[in-house]
Amino acid sequence: MATIPTATERKVHFRARGPNPVTLEGLLGMPEAGKRHPAAVLCHPGMQGQTGMEYPVIAACGAALRRSGLATLRFNFRGVQGSDGQRGAGQNEVDDVLGALDMVRELDELDASQVYLVGNSFGAWMAAEAAAKDEWVAGLACIVLPLALLPSPLEYLCHDDRPKLFIAAGHDAFCPLDKLQDLFDRWAPPKELSVIADSDHFLGIGPSLDRVNRAPEVAETVATWLQRTRTGER
Repeated sequence: MATIPTATERKVHFRARGPNPVTLEGLLGMPEAGKRHPAAVLCHPGMQGQTGMEYPVIAACGAALRRSGLATLRFNFRGVQGSDGQRGAGQNEVDDVLGALDMVRELDELDASQVYLVGNSFGAWMAAEAAAKDEWVAGLACIVLPLALLPSPLEYLCHDDRPKLFIAAGHDAFCPLDKLQDLFDRWAPPKELSVIADSDHFLGIGPSLDRVNRAPEVAETVATWLQRTRTGER
């Protein structure tokens, strides 16, 4: 599953926010030099540390976003591969996302007012929780948000007017489509819901029943949504 970083990515280290500021590893990608780029922080799946920032959906999203002009930071949550600390099953990983936001906002090459969060499964949950704590997040993209694992609904989204994208699968045991649709209908606009009807939570990767790797499709959906969001199109 490991991927070779593209030439536009370089290894970085940064500190998580919060009372236990462990050091995390990541890959920072720049589309080109000499511009103040918008940026996206990419959050990988795997509550127990089974996978990291090399996960195909996250790697594909990063590459697609860099092609469309965004800088990207994909990173390993605490306790995953070269990141310090121990996994917390969602208890501490929100601070990892917040630390990643701090890191990219400090870079002169990036536009601190245009930093987006993109997460897959567990990473989508952590991205959504981080957006609730950080009002400066410009927008949120959640890929197969695992509603079955969330301790409580994301009530803040009912009155959150930042752009939001949700990518769902038609046969997702962790995120029943009817439950997501009910919540989505209550969440505030602007919002989009994109459904891959014939796939499951794993999107054709690993233990998926789907024989088609959906990572390129998901990446294109995220990149297209962000392009529309940044240009003011709906």
